[in-house]
Amino acid sequence: MTLELKDILGTLQAIFKQRTAELMKIGEKGVLLVVAPNSSLTDSYKITEFTSSVFDWEDDDQKVKIKQCLAHNAKKVIFFEYKTTLASVTDTISTLKFNWIIGLDADDQSDISSYAKENKKFAVVYNIAADSKYVVSVANPSAVLANGVEIDDSSTITGLDLVPIVAGLCCGCPYNMSVTAYTLTELESVTLPSTISATQLTLYNEEEGVKVANPVNTLSTLNTDDTADMKNITIMEAIARIEEDFQYTFRTAWKGHYKNKYDNQTLFIAAGNGYLEQLEGLDLLDEEYDNRLFIDTDKLRQTWIASGKSAEEINAMSDLEISKLTYKKSMFLYANIKVLDAIEDCTITFNLY
Repeated sequence: MTLELKDILGTLQAIFKQRTAELMKIGEKGVLLVVAPNSSLTDSYKITEFTSSVFDWEDDDQKVKIKQCLAHNAKKVIFFEYKTTLASVTDTISTLKFNWIIGLDADDQSDISSYAKENKKFAVVYNIAADSKYVVSVANPSAVLANGVEIDDSSTITGLDLVPIVAGLCCGCPYNMSVTAYTLTELESVTLPSTISATQLTLYNEEEGVKVANPVNTLSTLNTDDTADMKNITIMEAIARIEEDFQYTFRTAWKGHYKNKYDNQTLFIAAGNGYLEQLEGLDLLDEEYDNRLFIDTDKLRQTWIASGKSAEEINAMSDLEISKLTYKKSMFLYANIKVLDAIEDCTITFNLY
């Protein structure tokens, strides 16, 4: 049997299922990776970073799109140009730290979607039925830019040209809000798709301007791990943030630092519960719900029995006793959490006298 590096690394798996000491810090969001081909490059790729909308750039259309990416408070745009193919630079892309990724070229939409699904990175693409909680697809076929802005010498743009606008909005939207809260002032109007899809993000013309009708990703196949709530961008960003922060803290502050005994596991749990309280304060989690981390005593019992221990002996132990009987190098934990969504709907019944 041939082993890969992932086979020998200790792991932390965070599996989010809808319910039917060290201080953990909340990571930031707001970095958008923009990928574009450039056959004139000398090297295989080139990286340019933007944190301000005031900059010089030779390609006027790209300049407009970079500014659109920054228009809704994204902290940084990483503009990644590649010489030959996107596939040739994915290893380099994976070394970069970013929250969302898009491709400007029509031929890259499918590859961007696949990369995002495989690497659990959020992406915005045009007209791709990705069936993924990480991939958002824009459905509108065209739109009109506002304020005299043009792309390809025209204020009328294609659906593909909407991708930087939507990605900038998703990337810059704070965790405690939804993209439906914003009016896209850079657009004068949009054309609705001929068919409205529940798994395609659609822009529409509202009285106050162009807005997002449905803050959804492309997830369509549901199961015990991918629930209906995970179709929502707001929910998925919160889940990904929690998973990433737990993984980072475990990897940098706990893995290999402490012996696997009950007291050290409770220290990790205490740190985790403190972090969940922070998320309540930021309105990512519902403060009215008991968001907490626990030792998974059922999993611990199953593991000991599977290793050859007497089922009668293991099952006779109390939850506290089995919690203190730690298993080799592994912690088995679970958390009950309630992720907050933004208010999207309202029903009012008026009773007349």
